[in-house]
Amino acid sequence: MKKLVLFSGIMLMIVCAVSAQQIGRRSQFMFNPYLVNPAVAGSKNYSPILASYRNQWTGFNGAPTTATLSAHTALPNNIGVGGIFFNDNTGGAIKRTGVELTGAYKVDLTNEDQISFGLSGVLGQFKFNNDSLVYYDPNDIALQGNIESQFNFDASFGMLVFGEQYYFGFAVPQLMQSKLNVQTNAGAYENKNIRHYILMGSYVYFASDEWSIQPSAMAKLTGVTPVQFDVNFRAIYMESIWGGISYRHKDAVVLITGIEYNSFVFGYGYDITTSDAKSFSPHTHEVSLGYHIQRGGKGFVNRSLGGKRIIPRKKIERSK
Repeated sequence: MKKLVLFSGIMLMIVCAVSAQQIGRRSQFMFNPYLVNPAVAGSKNYSPILASYRNQWTGFNGAPTTATLSAHTALPNNIGVGGIFFNDNTGGAIKRTGVELTGAYKVDLTNEDQISFGLSGVLGQFKFNNDSLVYYDPNDIALQGNIESQFNFDASFGMLVFGEQYYFGFAVPQLMQSKLNVQTNAGAYENKNIRHYILMGSYVYFASDEWSIQPSAMAKLTGVTPVQFDVNFRAIYMESIWGGISYRHKDAVVLITGIEYNSFVFGYGYDITTSDAKSFSPHTHEVSLGYHIQRGGKGFVNRSLGGKRIIPRKKIERSK
């Protein structure tokens, strides 16, 4: 499995283009991977409740903001469940609000690792407010109707292979490519959700009893846009305090930090814009807060997914 993770990491670093996509960006994707991949649900032997807020291009009028609240846990028989509430304001005129509910199932592998499959149903409201726009042609038929609001249903699928020190997987958000049913005279790729493809991976290297290093990577693409990728490295002290740096190709350099204390967790990301958008605003802030509800049960407290290190239960049983 370690060779698989290494190979996937190399593949993630080969990609070399970036473009706007429909789903929101997350600089701290390693902090809450459940927001990216539904297969993460129930993969820890604690239950995380996490809230995040991202203010992109701070100080720019009408800049995008994204807020999420998520939680997931494991049930008996290797089943995981979870839920996400999201509010994504992509710049004043377009807003997405909705809820995502997840079911996942884990399969034990012979080497004590696990593979998880997750499926989410997503019910969202898409709102388009023409009053927030300044446009040249007031007679454009695609811009009539003032406020348009539509509900639609879609789904996300994910797969995750993970052990104590690593995870690797892929996810397919907006699997059904459901229509949004708002007025438009644009081309075939407008007025509907576009299927995304996401690869993600991470590995924790224990440098000493006190320090560990965690490289992570994520790549996103669609059928109509090039690949966007993020690469992150963070150093973790005593499994409680961390700091690191990320690079998002042709977009930003990100500084991250965080702390865990008595099951409370805090993470902060500061994006330094490197694209042309830096002339409008060079900064983006992302804050995450959460609480880990400890629970017992079979499996790892998986450090690569953000938990404390312990000896897997199977190893304890075999040593008796």
